[in-house]
Amino acid sequence: MTQLRPYVMLFLLSLTTCCFAQDIHQREAKSVEELIYRKDPSQARSMFNRDRYLVLEKVRSGKRTKFYKGDVFRFKTKDDMVYEDNLYDITDSSFVITSLNEVMNRYEYVEIKIKDVERIYKHPKKPIRFGIANFSPFSYILIEWAAWGVNPVTNPKLILAAGLTAASPLFTVLQNSLRSKKLTENYRLRVFQSF
Repeated sequence: MTQLRPYVMLFLLSLTTCCFAQDIHQREAKSVEELIYRKDPSQARSMFNRDRYLVLEKVRSGKRTKFYKGDVFRFKTKDDMVYEDNLYDITDSSFVITSLNEVMNRYEYVEIKIKDVERIYKHPKKPIRFGIANFSPFSYILIEWAAWGVNPVTNPKLILAAGLTAASPLFTVLQNSLRSKKLTENYRLRVFQSF
């Protein structure tokens, strides 16, 4: 009887799961449009409305980053103005963003020529934070102390842990400096139209 118990449990489990499961052939297939909207809504809107979009292209490798209407677009102009706002409209030679006017406390539309853009930022700037996560290199030293009784003061890994803790804000600074691409012969910003 004890040998039959696992088989009975497996049989009862399979009965309960098949009662609530839906057969694959009875499921309604999703359309291509629904799948594209689920993956990237702004790309789908641009594709189905036949809108224009911006492309940051690396000429040597052919790698492209696309920016659609409604996306947050971060860039710096040649007169050292930095913007991080939504793309509102894209024309052949310019684009319009919604920018917050802090004096009037309202959003305004700003048109910027593509030739005036100097640098594109792919990611938002991360603030430099110094919290408890920065002290994570010391956790291994504490584990060695608790498990094997290694004195943390005389542990040779203490210098390495202190160095990693002190350098962790520098990693954020390095990451912030590598987030932008300057428009040169190798990087260019162009306008494409969906067909």
